[in-house]
Amino acid sequence: MKKVRVTVSEDIWRLLKKDSEEFGINNNKLCNFILDKFKYTKKFDIDKLIEPQGRPLKKVIQFDLNVANKGIYYDILKANGVEIEAEFFRDLFEIYSSQFKYQREIFIFQDTYRVVLEAIKNKSKIRILYMEENLIISPYFIKREDQGDENFIFSYDDENKIYRSIKLKDVVILGVLNEKIQIRDKKYIENMRKNFDPFLGERLLIKAIFTPIGESMLKSFTNYKPKLIKKDENIYQFEMTLENAKFYFASFLKEVTIMEPQKLRDELRSSFLEAYKIYDDKKN
Repeated sequence: MKKVRVTVSEDIWRLLKKDSEEFGINNNKLCNFILDKFKYTKKFDIDKLIEPQGRPLKKVIQFDLNVANKGIYYDILKANGVEIEAEFFRDLFEIYSSQFKYQREIFIFQDTYRVVLEAIKNKSKIRILYMEENLIISPYFIKREDQGDENFIFSYDDENKIYRSIKLKDVVILGVLNEKIQIRDKKYIENMRKNFDPFLGERLLIKAIFTPIGESMLKSFTNYKPKLIKKDENIYQFEMTLENAKFYFASFLKEVTIMEPQKLRDELRSSFLEAYKIYDDKKN
């Protein structure tokens, strides 16, 4: 038996792992399927399979050039040897779309990203606007959670005296301050860097039972998916923080029963009761 060993980027490794879990096929089957379908051509052509179902394969993107791009538009086309404008833009959009979501986020918010990186490098505090809060933070690093697609700035909130994970896309930089970052708990910060969890908090053992629909949802809901410790018959055991559990399991509604811990059961019950009040027609 021939064993193939390939070093790939962490992003590709995680994507293949997610597909293996979500599509219910093991790693060997997935890798062999990819080889089989691409062995003589590397074209990812599924249009012929989709077209008979009546699914529209083409959509029109229309936009207005801003002042800066309008002024040099024809210079751009000439520099790139463009003969057909539509083909040029199709290439641009395909390049953008082929990147992972967290990479596209960095691309869009690269000005913010660069300021934060420079502040981290220079150990400088930043004043930001975040979720309508005016904060002074001490940024330590930028990272994404293993099962998520968002970038977070792990930092110390000087205003509220707590560590926080702040979403990059929701940050407005107000200014870099002439104040140096103070390292309060080096061991904790390094542990977060190695085992980053944007929800922070104490990790708990969660026991849950899923319906068949819930088990299917478990394969599909990959963002912020908890670490599976083990499965005993029909009881799943996960390790995650309380906030992560509340965020993740709320979407399952009746398709999951949380067995333990009690505080998670209480939190979900309270949340569902609040939602019930919103949709309770009797009170109207």
